[in-house]
Amino acid sequence: MQSLLLVFIGGGLGAACRYFSTTHIGALFGTYFPFGTLFVNTLGSLLMGFIMGSLVFLMEKTGFTLAEPVRLLLTVGFLGGFTTFSSFSLETVTLIEGGSLFYAAMNIAANLGLCFLTTFLGLGASRALSAL
Repeated sequence: MQSLLLVFIGGGLGAACRYFSTTHIGALFGTYFPFGTLFVNTLGSLLMGFIMGSLVFLMEKTGFTLAEPVRLLLTVGFLGGFTTFSSFSLETVTLIEGGSLFYAAMNIAANLGLCFLTTFLGLGASRALSAL
């Protein structure tokens, strides 16, 4: 139950930060290009790498016992609400570092291709329903 609460709190904060960031960056730079989303995805990926690397370091060097609750709050919760692109990035980099270049390339191609395809399908389905 504690894990779920940590993810819930982190996710809410992450989603609020995503809204704030994308809204303000869009207002600052314009909406002709999704600068806000690019910022959120890039920052989220940076934070994912930094947080996970720091937690591993703290666990190995100091025996930090709160690593799992902190990970749930910050990565699954906050960054999950802020951007899921950070998870995709971490998983891809982990595959590359593990020498699985083929699977890393497949992960990139599948995520981008399927997400674009399903976005088009979802938009098409909603437009078809709204035309009824």
